[in-house]
Parts: sequence; structure tokens; C-alpha cells
Amino acid sequence: MSRWIRWPGLLAFLAVTLLVAGIWLLVADRVIKRAIEATGTAVVGAKVELADADLSLFPLGLTLTGLQVTNPDEPMTNAVQVDRMAFNMDGLNLLRRKVIVEEMAVDGVRFGTPRASSGEVAKKKSDSAVSKALETAKASLPTFKLPDVNEILAKESLESLKLAETLKADLQTGKDTWQKQVAALPNKDKLNDYKKRIEGLKSAGKGGLSGILGGANEVLAIQQELAKDVDRIKQTQQRLEGDLTQLRKRMDEAAKAPQQDFVRLRDKYSLSPQGLFKVSGLFLEGPIMAQTQRALTWYERLQPLLARTAERKGAAEVVKPVRGKGVDVRFKERAPLPDFLIRTAQVGLVLSVGNLNGQVRNITPDQPVLGQPLTFSFKGDKLEGVKAVALDGEFNRVNPAEPKDSVSVKAQGYKVQEVTLSDSKDLPLALKDAQADFSGQAALRGKALNADLSASFHSIRLAGAASENQNPLAKAVTAALADVRATNLKATVTGTLDQYDVQLTTDLDRVLSEAVAKQMQAQLARLEGELKSAILAKARKPLEDLNAQFGDLLNLDKELTARLQEAAGIGKGQKESPLGGFKLPF
Repeated sequence: MSRWIRWPGLLAFLAVTLLVAGIWLLVADRVIKRAIEATGTAVVGAKVELADADLSLFPLGLTLTGLQVTNPDEPMTNAVQVDRMAFNMDGLNLLRRKVIVEEMAVDGVRFGTPRASSGEVAKKKSDSAVSKALETAKASLPTFKLPDVNEILAKESLESLKLAETLKADLQTGKDTWQKQVAALPNKDKLNDYKKRIEGLKSAGKGGLSGILGGANEVLAIQQELAKDVDRIKQTQQRLEGDLTQLRKRMDEAAKAPQQDFVRLRDKYSLSPQGLFKVSGLFLEGPIMAQTQRALTWYERLQPLLARTAERKGAAEVVKPVRGKGVDVRFKERAPLPDFLIRTAQVGLVLSVGNLNGQVRNITPDQPVLGQPLTFSFKGDKLEGVKAVALDGEFNRVNPAEPKDSVSVKAQGYKVQEVTLSDSKDLPLALKDAQADFSGQAALRGKALNADLSASFHSIRLAGAASENQNPLAKAVTAALADVRATNLKATVTGTLDQYDVQLTTDLDRVLSEAVAKQMQAQLARLEGELKSAILAKARKPLEDLNAQFGDLLNLDKELTARLQEAAGIGKGQKESPLGGFKLPF
């Protein structure tokens, strides 16, 4: 036996192995910690920090504590903070470079916790998508100041004046053109000449047979010439009347344009009931748009964890790692498994409304290999701030060409507290507290986004800051909101991740519209009257000029009508000729 075993060599091998294992155990935790922090930071775009990582060999497992994921938009705030994560790994599959976790426990998950130091890794522009959404909604809020008519007209251009200016030029061009064409037609002198020639024929007819025969040829010549001239006048008049028809339509549009300017400016400066009708939606649009943008931003950040870019080359598949350089080449396997998989994660969320437990299944960036989507489900009842809540969803990348993601949420008796609806200096408004029941679902099919949210609020307590310096319109809105105790809200989001539209409807608008209209009716009517009068005054002179120019064109049409009537009179009263009943052709 001793001949087959070289004891010095075996002892040296064991010594080296133990040395390597000892060094690995000493540095492994640190290596894992840094790898997680570096990968997480690259994915999130802000610091991901881990207090400690503890790798155990018997059984093979890993425990992570004190995970902090910085919110890239708010570097002094953690988007997520986790107290402890622990899981056991499949040792045999680890030899195949497969990290397979059958079950993982995640405890103490918190959102939006403060940080001791900034988690910013690179200077970001302040105009993040979330900030833009809030600014856009804030900019949409009306000033609640009764506008001055002169100030409105000083900074607004009137479409009626632009239309009149364009039409004026076209009328002048038309007038010049048609005057030239009418001048080129047979005029009164030419028609009188026909009359003289006919009178001459009558005299010639009294001179015997030779005079009668010569007169017949002249009559035929007059007939042909006059017929040609009449036809020219008729054709010209038809074309002129065609132009007049088109210009008359434009004249009508020009006459209506001042009223359209009035309606547009009235709506823009919220003088109409429709303008006031949108006020409550503007209060709610900002928070909803901001929450939507936050959700979509994190959804895009998590994409590398849901799916990896893969390209098939022959029998192998080339995939790009989540972090790092190079590629992984994956050949066909008898029992294929993802490179990384957490089959089940038991997650405990610590929320402001109480603790909520749930389960996440099939966490892997290789869903096509696993053949199953990532799913999650959280449920809770009798919590501190909500009677019942349920959150379910699925991220399905089994077929990478047709991603299908969905999420649904439902809550009853949710306590809403201290939500700023407007920080406008003209009308600051906050929702102090309310009870809300809501349900919503969102789905993303490829790039198409569709989401619906329905909510009913009751026991509402709104707080506005009415002051002596507040204008009458803002005071009326504040007073109306103070009496609101319940309302309903529906919101829909449609479009794509990059460009979407939020539509809100709420019965709060009706309450505001009625209350404000009642209190402001007289002042709004006065302002509307002044605005309308000012617009009409500006448009009066241009419209008068247009009517004068159009009248010149109508006079040309009348002139052609007069010439045709005069030409028709030339043939009247002519008797049959003695050469066979000839009559002038008119």
C-alpha cells in the first residue's frame, strides 16, 4: 500500500489545499461583498452598499446583511434597504458554475429610508424624468389670477388678424387679375359697334336684291363675331364666379375668426366653466405622473436582471453577463439550468402601514432556459394603515421576442396622510388625511403600455391656505375644497415607456366648477365681455377692408352680367330676313 501512496506528496497536497481553503475563507466574504456592491451599483446607477457577507461551506450558503440601494434621483435616500438575506446554494450545481438557490429569506425590506452619506456615483442632471413629470404638472396649474384683457392681447397673437391679412393679399391679387381679364373682353363700345352695323344692314336691305344678298353675308359675319364675344364673356364670368364662391367661404371664415379667438383665449386663461372643470385633475395629475414615472424608471433599471441579451451561434448560445466584459458561451445541456436562479424568495416588507409578507418565484435572467416567468405575490390584512392589500404580478420573458409583464394591486381602507397636492403660491393645497379604496392593473405587451386605476376617497380633509391677499378665484376654489368629504377618481395611462399619456376623471371637478362658477359668475362674465369686445375691436377694420375688396370683385361680376344683357338686347326686335327666315342668334 505504501508503494502506491507517496505520503510526502499527499501531505504537501493537503497542506496546499488547506492553505488555499483558509485564504479563501478569509477573503471570500470580502470578495463576495465587493462583487455584489459593484454589480448592483452598475445596474442601479447609484451606490449599492452591503454591511456584511458571510459565506458558509457546511451547509453551503450565504448570508447578506445591511443592504442599501441608493435612489439615483435622491442620493441621500435609499430606494430599498434590506436588513438580512440568507440562502443555501446547491453545491453540486455550483461545480457546473450554476448558482441555484432553492429558497431564500429576505427580512426587513424598507423603502425610502434616509442615508447617512450621499449615494451618488456620478453627477446627474437635475432634470430627471420624475422631476420633469412634476414640473410639467406644476406648470399646468392655473395661476388663479383674474387676467387683465390688455395683458392677454399684448402677448397673444390673434388668428383672426392673420387670416384677414392673408385674405387681403389674395383679394388684391384676384382683383388685379380679374380687372385685366374683364378689360380684355368686348366692352360697351364694342357692343354699340354691333348695333351700328346691324342698323347699316337694315338700310342696305332697302336698296334692292343686290343689297339683300350682300346683307345676308354681313349678318352671318356679325352673328359669328357676336357669338364668340358672348361666349368669352360667359366663360370669364363662370371662372370669376367660381373664384367668388371660394373667396366667399374664406370671407365667412374670416368673419367667424374673432369669435374663435375669443373662445380660445377664454379657455386658455380659464375663464370658461370647462377651464375650471380641469382644476382638480391638475392637482392630482402631478403625484400620479410622478409615481408612474418612478415605477417606469425602476422597471427599466431592473431589465438586466430580468433578461440577458442572447445570440445563437450554431449549437451554442452567446449571452452577455449582467456586469463585466466578454461573453458567456452556453452549449446545449442534457438538463439545462439557468446560470443563476432563486426558485423562491420569502420577502418581508416593512411598510408605513405595517409589515407585509410575500413571495417571489423564479428570479433569473435566463427565463427562456427555465421556461417559467418571474412571479410575485404579496398579501396582508388588518395592518396598521390599511385593512387589506394585495399585490400580484408577473415578468414574463420566456419568449424574449414577446415580453409580457403585468401587475395588479388592490387595497381597502388605506389611510392617506399629508400629501401635498399643490405647492403653488396662488393656491397651496394638501390632503391632510383620507380613507381610500383603490384597485389598479398595468400591463406591458412589447412596447405598448396600458394601465387603469380606480379609487374612491372618503373622510377627506383637505387643507388650503386662504389668505387676505389671495385673489377671489383662488378663495372660491379653497372654500369649495374645504367642504369636500368624498370623491372618486379614475386614471388611465396609455402609450409607451418613453411616451405615455395620463387621463384623469374625478367628480371633484363638478364640485369645483359649480362652486366657483356661482361665486365668480359676475366677474367672469365681465372679463369675458371685455375680452370679446377687445378682440372684435381689433378685427373690425381688417374685416371692413376685406368687405370692400370683395365688393370690388362683385362689381366686376355685375359688369359682366350687364354686358351679357346688353349683348342679348342687340338681337331683340329683329324680323326674319327675306332670304329664308334668318334671325340674329340672340
